[in-house]
Order: sequence, then C-alpha cells, then structure tokens
Amino acid sequence: MNTKIITKNKATKKTEVINQYDVEKVDWGFHFFVDNEMCAYKACYQYRNNKYGTRVEWAEGAQKWLVTVFNERGAACGLNR
Repeated sequence: MNTKIITKNKATKKTEVINQYDVEKVDWGFHFFVDNEMCAYKACYQYRNNKYGTRVEWAEGAQKWLVTVFNERGAACGLNR
C-alpha cells in the first residue's frame, strides 16, 4: 500500500509531503520505504513520540530508505535497539 504523510514545517510554514511506499504492518510494528534520506528522517520525526522507538536504515535490495516504527512487542523483543 502506498500513502503520504502530509505535515507543515513550523519554521518555513510550508506543507511537506512524504511519499510512503509498501507500507506493511507486522507483529512488531510497521515499516515503509521513502524516496531519500531526508524524507526518512522527516518521517521518523513524525513518529518521535512513539515510546517504543523508530529506526531509519538503507535497504540495499530495494535501493530506498526504510523507516520502521516499533510497537510494544517489538520493544519487548529488543528489535528497537
């Protein structure tokens, strides 16, 4: 499933759109791909209040940045480290 994160930059007052690709929900949270590193960190920032953690990494096979958002189960298994 593809979707978008739409947010407003507080400093510039501009609307920011982050395209998410292949959004997948799994037992330990969910993850999705984004176009570039800046979009990955912007998307991660949107989930900054998630108490179980987030991760940004380069997915070599997909040639895209992968953002992972963990839930309670992922944190209990130690995946968020």
